[in-house]
Amino acid sequence: MALYTSRYLSRDDYKAWDQLVLQSPNYNIFDTTLWLDTLSSVLKCDIKILGVFKKEKLVGGAVFDLMKRLGIKIANTPPMSFYNSLHYIPRETQHKDRLGRYIHEIIVAIAERLENDFHYVVITNHYECKDIRGLKNRNWRQNIHYFYRVPLDGIDLSLISASKRRQVKKAQKKLIITEEIKDIALVYDIIKQTYTRQNLQCPLTLDELSGICNMMSSNVIVRAARVQGDEEYKAVIVLVTDERNGSVYNLINAFEPESPDSGANSLLLWEGIEYFRDKGFGFFDLGEASILAKANFKSEFYSDLIQCYQLSKSKLLFKFFWHLTKGKVVQR
Repeated sequence: MALYTSRYLSRDDYKAWDQLVLQSPNYNIFDTTLWLDTLSSVLKCDIKILGVFKKEKLVGGAVFDLMKRLGIKIANTPPMSFYNSLHYIPRETQHKDRLGRYIHEIIVAIAERLENDFHYVVITNHYECKDIRGLKNRNWRQNIHYFYRVPLDGIDLSLISASKRRQVKKAQKKLIITEEIKDIALVYDIIKQTYTRQNLQCPLTLDELSGICNMMSSNVIVRAARVQGDEEYKAVIVLVTDERNGSVYNLINAFEPESPDSGANSLLLWEGIEYFRDKGFGFFDLGEASILAKANFKSEFYSDLIQCYQLSKSKLLFKFFWHLTKGKVVQR
């Protein structure tokens, strides 16, 4: 009989899952049932949690969004989520070889089940998750994703780039103010138009974004910038806060194009950094750095370049439909 077994968790297991995630070295809010239930309710995602058990004890697992397309089954990173990381309960031992085998066996149990049940699987690991040999040894494809993250301890205006300091000061001279807002409808057009300018479809409707903000009201903050005395906003940022690990995640950042640039978006981001620094948070995660223009902007705020491993596994049938649909088979 195998030492480790796997099964998909029921809602009765959710408390145990959250306890596991809280203990995991790869903890993040996007793998908690608080976030996952929000996605299930608002976006109608079919969220599944695969648990790994040693006897009857839950010791590891992973989360994914189940999609069925053209007769194939896909386990993907849930939408609007930074991660769907591998998780395990740490093991107290002085023997590093035993710890390595323990982690490896949990990851292999996850891999075997997902490979058997799905035509295509994607796992986007938290940046603390570095031992992925259990997947690599099974010929999973590895991609490195880069994120920009601002360390908030001791951050001040002098540490960001000279060009961003000038933009911040320009915006302040123009009497641009930033504030927290409760009604996302006031800035939704800015969000939608920002995606349109990039030839992208906005990932959320107004109702969906409002639903996430309402259900996650203790963890989602919307801040926006406007000229003092003006009701129209120039820029908006939607943030997910995680007090457990002292992190803030930039979920959406959008702005009105201006010529010349008023500096509103730079001021909005900088004052957001200041705000959470003063609240005692440790890190401000600016998100991915895959697009050069966005990467250049994010790099100017004294940010560190962080890498995480995304692993995927596909079967021949999926590859056929991927080429046939030009990648649309994985789109929601």
